Amino acid sequence: MATLTICSFNIEWMNDWFTSGTGPARFLREFTKDGHRNDTHITASRAAAVVRAVDPDILAIQEAPSRPEELDLFIRDDLSDSGSPRYKFFLGDSGAAQKLALLYKPGSVASAQLTPHAEIGTLIDPWLSDVNGDGVLDEYHFTRTPLVVNLALRDQAIQVIVVHTKSNFVNNGKSLWQNPSTRRDYVSAALKNRRRISSEAMRLRRYLDFRLERNAGDRIIVLGDLNDGPGLDYFEEHYLTHNVTDILVGSAFRPEWIFTHAQHDAGAAQRYTAIFDDFVTDEPGKRLLLDHVLLSPGLRSEGTRLRMRTGSGAVRHAEYEAQTENAGRHREDRPSDHRPVTVELEY
Repeated sequence: MATLTICSFNIEWMNDWFTSGTGPARFLREFTKDGHRNDTHITASRAAAVVRAVDPDILAIQEAPSRPEELDLFIRDDLSDSGSPRYKFFLGDSGAAQKLALLYKPGSVASAQLTPHAEIGTLIDPWLSDVNGDGVLDEYHFTRTPLVVNLALRDQAIQVIVVHTKSNFVNNGKSLWQNPSTRRDYVSAALKNRRRISSEAMRLRRYLDFRLERNAGDRIIVLGDLNDGPGLDYFEEHYLTHNVTDILVGSAFRPEWIFTHAQHDAGAAQRYTAIFDDFVTDEPGKRLLLDHVLLSPGLRSEGTRLRMRTGSGAVRHAEYEAQTENAGRHREDRPSDHRPVTVELEY
C-alpha cells in the first residue's frame, strides 16, 4: 500500500526575498523585516530545509511570492536534487504579495490541473454579505481566492483546496486597544475582519456542501491558514458568538458531511502552529492553531481505496525547531512564523 504525505506551510512573506519588478526573478542579498536586515539565503534555506525534512508529496504554501518566476527560482535553487526540481507547481492569481501555491511531485501525482472556472464559480464570483455589521448586504469576494486543483493519484481522483482567509490584523492595534478613547475603534476594526473571515468560511462551506450533495463520496482536502483556531477567541465569544473553523468543518445536522480535522491526531500540547502575544487578553506567547488540514468524509470511509491513514495528522514541530535559532527573534532566525501541518493518505 502506497502512502502520500500532504503538507500545508505558511512561509512568512516569501515575497520579501525577491527583487521587485518584471523580468527574470532574482533573490535579494538582504531584506528588512521589523527593522532588522536579514540574510535572504539563510532565510530561504531554513524554509527549504523544513520542506526537505517533511518531504511532502503535495505541498500547499500560503504567503507565496507574487510571480511564478520567483517561486520557480526558489524551487530550482533550494528544492532541487542535482539540478532536478523536486516539484512542479500552480500559483494562484489573487492575493497580491501573498499568493497561494500548490507544489506536487510528478512521481507521486499522475496528473494535475486547475479546476475549471465553471465548476468553482461559488469561490470566484462575488456574493452578498454584511461584513460591516450595518445591516446592509454588499458584494464581497475572497481576499485571496482559494486555489483549487484536481489531482489524480494513479486512478484515484482528489480535489485539493488551498486557503488563506482574510487576516484579522489591525494596524496599530495594540495602541488602539490600550487607549480607552480608541478601544472602540479597535473593536470595530477587529469585528469587521472577523466577519470577513466568517463570510469567507461560510462561502467555502457552501461550495463543499454543493459538492457533497452531488456526490457524498467526493474526496476533497481543504488545507491552509484560516486565521482562526479551535474554540472561541475574545471577539468570537463576546461579539460574533460563533467559531469560524466550526463553520467550515460542517453542521451537526448533516453529520454525514462533516469534515475530519487531521490535527486532532496531535496531542493537545502539540496542537498549535503559531505563537503570538495576545494584547487583548494579556496573554504573552499564546499558542494558536491557525493552520489546518480538513478531509471530506470520502477520505475516511472504511473500504475506500484512497483514505486518510489513521492517526497521521501532525504539526511538524521537530522539523521547524531544527531550523530555528535565537528563539526565532529575527526573520533570518526562523523558517517562518507558522509551523507546517501534515496528513498521510493511503491508497
